[in-house]
Amino acid sequence: MRLSTSGWIGYVLAAAHALVWAIVPACVWAQAPEPIGAYPSRAVRLIVPYAAGGVSDIVGRVLAQKMSELLGQPMVVENRTGAGGMVGTGSVSKAPPDGYTIVLSSLSAYAIGPRLVKTAPYDPVNDFTPIGGVALTPTILTVGSETPFRTVRDLVTYAKANPGKLNYGSSGIGSVAHISAELLRAAAGVDLTHVPYKSAALSYPDLISGNLAMVFDALPSAIVHVRTGRARPVAMMSDRRSALLPDVPTFAEAGYPGVTLRLWVGLHGPIGLSGPIAQKLNDTLAKALAAPDLRERFAAVGADPFPTSTREFAAMVRQDVETLARTIDAAGIKPE
Repeated sequence: MRLSTSGWIGYVLAAAHALVWAIVPACVWAQAPEPIGAYPSRAVRLIVPYAAGGVSDIVGRVLAQKMSELLGQPMVVENRTGAGGMVGTGSVSKAPPDGYTIVLSSLSAYAIGPRLVKTAPYDPVNDFTPIGGVALTPTILTVGSETPFRTVRDLVTYAKANPGKLNYGSSGIGSVAHISAELLRAAAGVDLTHVPYKSAALSYPDLISGNLAMVFDALPSAIVHVRTGRARPVAMMSDRRSALLPDVPTFAEAGYPGVTLRLWVGLHGPIGLSGPIAQKLNDTLAKALAAPDLRERFAAVGADPFPTSTREFAAMVRQDVETLARTIDAAGIKPE
């Protein structure tokens, strides 16, 4: 049978119509939410927003390996660097909230970085779902081995008698180290001179030579200089002593309880991540952090496991964001 031109057009349209209705249900089905009990059914991406080889990267890779074992699916580390961790962190705020993209979050990228730019790429509280704490890598105050200072009170006494003459090195304006010094300055009522460097590592030659009195730095970075005797540890800026240097007191123990800064790393997902998936990741995280082999590898780089519930972690992050906002404003540190 031969069809007229209009007949062929009608036939084609009818076939196309049938094809569309055949495809649509399949598309809808492919995009349907995964049953909670099936999660994870494929690899989970862990975005580490810092360069490979650093402490955050090491912690992230050790954690990913252990969580892969426990989840039964690979957790793949992806380094996405830039803007002090804000590029990689920001990318996760825009990821689908399905549990397959999470970020190794940090105090720096959540409570500090967004306050130091005029337009923050994300809201650290409202654009993410907290999963749990991973580790603490405390800031430590060290002095040159040739200086007479051995305690915080030694430093404060000298600083009060010699305003502005006590200088310190940090990894830059607005860095965790800079803010650590501002906490001490405010609590002790002393005048300190800030000498910013591009990285904390660059400050140690001046500390060793005597051109700097002290350096605020993350413990994993400072420990090599402490172990060689070129830097003398004075106090930890954390709420507990470090297993790596158990004889070094906290600032609270030294008489300055307000000088406490938890330099944490944790896990966050995008906003909208379901409660059951966040809880499953938190449960798996807790098991990973309890594993002796993971704890041993964390200790080697100066990181203490820091397990929390999702609720505890959310409250801590919110508090740190609010507290450090006030500290940064009081110090007069302006967004760039």
